[in-house]
Amino acid sequence: MLINKPKRKIQRSFFTDSDVVNIAKSLIGNFLFSNVDGVLTGGAITETEAYRGHQDLAMEKHLLRRPSSISTLRKQGGVAYIYTIYGSHSMLNIVTNDADHTDSVLIRKIKPTEGVDKMRERRGMKISLRNLCDGPAKLTQALAITPALNGEPVLNNTLIWIEQSNHAIASKHITSSHRIGIGYAKDDQTGKLGARDDTTLPWRFTLK
Repeated sequence: MLINKPKRKIQRSFFTDSDVVNIAKSLIGNFLFSNVDGVLTGGAITETEAYRGHQDLAMEKHLLRRPSSISTLRKQGGVAYIYTIYGSHSMLNIVTNDADHTDSVLIRKIKPTEGVDKMRERRGMKISLRNLCDGPAKLTQALAITPALNGEPVLNNTLIWIEQSNHAIASKHITSSHRIGIGYAKDDQTGKLGARDDTTLPWRFTLK
């Protein structure tokens, strides 16, 4: 699937929509950029995951582990939510919906289009274009995205931002599957609706 490079300004209403799953899917093919130390790097978004603040055990348990994250996730949609795992790997999420919700989209992969040499330098290795940003921690390292940018808007910003492709990706070019690394998103206690298991929700979207 070809990704067109021409881009245009994305509107805030895109991120304040109440359907985080639709936003996660619609982000495929749009562009993520950073400008750190005066170097432009970025590329086309090719994989995302949706996390819903209500009725999603993955997000509910995430907030139990990271209660300090609520202040960022309670902002109006359109800001970066960045946290670290394993002490050093940054995860970039985009807050969506309104301040009464804690919805967000994890950016899992991008196809590099700008600043490739600098991204390879930041990764500290000679690596193929295909594997340069094929994971959430890899892309943040390549784009120099750290928790220092947590809470930064991704609209009308010069540090980190998202631009909309001039050509939307058709649904037939996007696959949906279960999210990765959320084995904790289940509850064995049987309630009125039975035991919950949100590990199999098809909220990961990938460009074919």
